Amino acid sequence: MESAWAELKRNVSLANRINKSKDEVDAFHVELKGALDSAVTRCRRERKRKLAEAPRVDLSDETLLHAARFTDNLPLADYAQILNLVPRLVNIVPLAEAIPVPGSGIKLPLDLHAIGARCTNAYYAPKRFAAVQLAFSNPRCRVLVFHTGRLVGTGCSGPMAARMAILKAARQLAVEAKVHVHIRKFSVINQVGAVSIDAKLDCDAFASTHSATSHYDRASFVGLAWRPGGESICCEIYSTGKANLPGSTRQRDLLTSFSRMVSELLRHSNRADVCERIPEHLRLCHRPQAVTRDDAPVVAHSKAARQRQLQTPMRPAMGDLFGADSEWALAPLNPVTMEGCEDGLEAVEEEEDDNLLELAGF
Repeated sequence: MESAWAELKRNVSLANRINKSKDEVDAFHVELKGALDSAVTRCRRERKRKLAEAPRVDLSDETLLHAARFTDNLPLADYAQILNLVPRLVNIVPLAEAIPVPGSGIKLPLDLHAIGARCTNAYYAPKRFAAVQLAFSNPRCRVLVFHTGRLVGTGCSGPMAARMAILKAARQLAVEAKVHVHIRKFSVINQVGAVSIDAKLDCDAFASTHSATSHYDRASFVGLAWRPGGESICCEIYSTGKANLPGSTRQRDLLTSFSRMVSELLRHSNRADVCERIPEHLRLCHRPQAVTRDDAPVVAHSKAARQRQLQTPMRPAMGDLFGADSEWALAPLNPVTMEGCEDGLEAVEEEEDDNLLELAGF
């Protein structure tokens, strides 16, 4: 204890010291370097001790086989060679309706002031947010209670934990606030996944390739948002390779969508060789074909559409004198007589008008 107290006083005097001469500055730098080396050494020693005392994870075949039953129904076949890129759930947002129990004397709308005053773990600030926040530690989450009877949860890491949080909120309302409600229409309205591709992403190149489905503005947000068509999730990824995946309501949809998107992310990173581990039909799902940008005009890819385009003749527009040179080639000159000249000119003008109308499609 005495040594710790002496070290504290020495550090305080070192921080408040005013150096006036060069010798004092040199002595100060020597003491400061010694203090830094001592702090770093003790931190490393403590870190080694914590790692040594940490419980070791059992990765035996029996343990993995026992835990595999929880993932049998998930589409993990597409991640056969990239299991380290499987996203995990980090936030579940459930929604439920709380209906007052008949005969309890409670009616809608709920009295949020009374609920916020009686519940021990409640926070209610009506000028900032129009809901009572109930905080729980197991599972670690918050449940928002609105005056309409709706309960919204956030922070859970699984659908069962989200259901448990809603039921704990209903029980607390009944025990502490004397508000007896019946829970119905429980559903997950949003879930957020998290993953790291273990590579540095070139956001500028990715935004240039997928300019129609991605947004990247370094001045407003450091990350890149990519929402390809036909997918149930949105990928918010940073240049470090860490990504958030919001938007889905089922874990199956999250895993399926990301398995089709991860190849394009890896292709624009410094570890493009990992794409070879992904099946070809997944690598080509969102890769632009025949163009370098995905906002190019849509081209018909079916055989019937191409055949119709080849068979349909191109008609020059009205007044387009240079559309087809063969149609506007001049005929050889013939001798002209004065007899019937006026009738001949009128006939020529009528014939030219008919030709122009025919070429214009009339």
